[in-house]
Amino acid sequence: PSNIDDGFWQGAPVGGFGAGTFSRSYRGNFERWHVKAGVHKYEDVPADQFAVFVQPRDGPAKAVALSTGKPLNGVLSGWNWSYQPGTGQPGTGEYAALYPKSWFVYDAQQLGVKLTVEQFSPLLPGNYQESSYPVALYNWYAENPSDQPVTVSLLFSWTNMVGWFRDPSSGFGSALSNQDKNRYISENMGDGKMQGIVFDRLRTGAVRDEWDGQFAIATKAEPGMEVTYM
Repeated sequence: PSNIDDGFWQGAPVGGFGAGTFSRSYRGNFERWHVKAGVHKYEDVPADQFAVFVQPRDGPAKAVALSTGKPLNGVLSGWNWSYQPGTGQPGTGEYAALYPKSWFVYDAQQLGVKLTVEQFSPLLPGNYQESSYPVALYNWYAENPSDQPVTVSLLFSWTNMVGWFRDPSSGFGSALSNQDKNRYISENMGDGKMQGIVFDRLRTGAVRDEWDGQFAIATKAEPGMEVTYM
């Protein structure tokens, strides 16, 4: 049990400087979870995902999940999981990492736009507490290879995972159904400069356990951008 080998589908971790860590593999999936000390989980949670919507001015629109394979057992079968790097042509996809950063470059031929995302976990000099948090910034860059205007939207979806890390049980969906006492909730976060969602659960008092707490996804509205969340 102490000799853990997750195989070769790995990526630079998010956090990992003390408190907890998870990671997004170079296939594009969030699937390695070390959020509670001593509890190791390795499972793709398909709803934790980036996706892109691309619509040229004079062409059809497409929406594609930015992962290189379909989830198991038909999960989220209504999503488009057709992105395939490594098709024998140069430039169909590239991953690089040098902790605490990693980069993904997505194929413009498949998506109609070249996308690059930089993952970065902040390490703050002299601040060990907040540097230890499993936090990542995702900076996205979109390049239009054509001479026609293109509308691009990015989606970051997440499922409420609070409580799943209390024990080493596997099976994210079944684990949640067995923990109904957590009564998962979410709330909009639209104050200040950030807009997004906070994931929490109903509890009788303050957070006391290391598996407990909150997740949040949020973004900052930049000039010329529209931010929506639900």
